[in-house]
Amino acid sequence: MRKRPGDKRNIYFILSQIILLTIVTGLFVSFSASKKELGRLRVQRDEMVLLKNEFLVLKKRIDTVEKEKSLARGNGIIPAIEDVFSSIGLKGRIKSIKPAGNKELSSIKEEDVEVYVEKVSMNEMVNLFYKIENAPIMLILKKLNIKTSFEKPELMNLTVVITHAYEK
Repeated sequence: MRKRPGDKRNIYFILSQIILLTIVTGLFVSFSASKKELGRLRVQRDEMVLLKNEFLVLKKRIDTVEKEKSLARGNGIIPAIEDVFSSIGLKGRIKSIKPAGNKELSSIKEEDVEVYVEKVSMNEMVNLFYKIENAPIMLILKKLNIKTSFEKPELMNLTVVITHAYEK
């Protein structure tokens, strides 16, 4: 039996086609696996972004609390009250700031101060209460006495007892 030269060429052609088909199939399988891996990594990235955002929100809250704690042990209540009043333009109208006593509970110490302010408008009073509530240290409005001003009845004179509570 004699082989024809075309038979060898056909065998090489068929072998090359099989090899090419195997390579293409391998590449296709590899591509589809890579595509699935990419999808899985995108989902994982989205979860990490959500966790990062949640972490940043919690970190911001923690930083705020730490800032309050560091300010709580700072200079005391009188500078804090002066800062609150000066931030709304009432520092010049403060007529007196008197310490009103200290209390010590099991783990909390309270410092009371009585502040007398003259000629405060209703809007300034609301702003003052807002600033006291949102001060960087824990300030508690314990007592408030409001009287109309003698010179201008639309303005008020305030006697405010403010407490600064902090851990020992």
